[in-house]
Amino acid sequence: MTQSHSIQLPLIKVCGVTREQDVPPLSASGVTMMGLNFVPHSPRCVNIELARRLLTRASEVGLSSAAVVMNPSLQDLTHLLSELGFDYLQLHGTESPGLLNELAWSTLHRPRGIIKAISWSGRDQEQHLAQAWSAHQPLAGSPPLVAFLVDAYAPAQGGGTGRVARWDLLTPRPTVFNGLPLILAGGIGPANVGAAIATVQPDGIDTASGVESSPGIKSHELVERFGLDARAALLQVAKHP
Repeated sequence: MTQSHSIQLPLIKVCGVTREQDVPPLSASGVTMMGLNFVPHSPRCVNIELARRLLTRASEVGLSSAAVVMNPSLQDLTHLLSELGFDYLQLHGTESPGLLNELAWSTLHRPRGIIKAISWSGRDQEQHLAQAWSAHQPLAGSPPLVAFLVDAYAPAQGGGTGRVARWDLLTPRPTVFNGLPLILAGGIGPANVGAAIATVQPDGIDTASGVESSPGIKSHELVERFGLDARAALLQVAKHP
């Protein structure tokens, strides 16, 4: 593992965890990060108390954590970060970097970094959003942007739809990402994780629905296959970039 921009690479992430019994199999399968969903309309949304228990389990088995939000109000985000400590904050909407400047970080659990999720389908809005985040200089005490996560275009849901992202638009890697690590998401599971990594050569890989038997319910068998195949493919890319 290597450290880059305050994030451990290569990264293997499973998002939308909703049950405590699903946490240990993640670590056992080589997954390195757990994502918890706080988007109200998502079938994987968890409340504060469940999230607290899931974070405890993740800490016990050595997983880092990310809080997934989508266009949160300043009040809701402040409440979340005052209650729970996450390693990373993953923003899945059209949030501008200015949101970070509005938070009173001295009173909150400060994450180590920001993961900005973005679709990459050729729209001008995506280019402008990526440019704004790439150019952002965080205020003192504000967490930095540590990675872009590219998901399929799903403006209403924000992610977790099972749709496949546009891999062809990510090779070569867009210069607007400014050399930041790229995490690939969108319709990835055991059947295509190797091909996704070989094609895009990302720094990390992310799945939610790709390892589920139903929304929010992780299949331990699919998690194991995904984790092992992802690790093998990421190591292969590292050897032959």
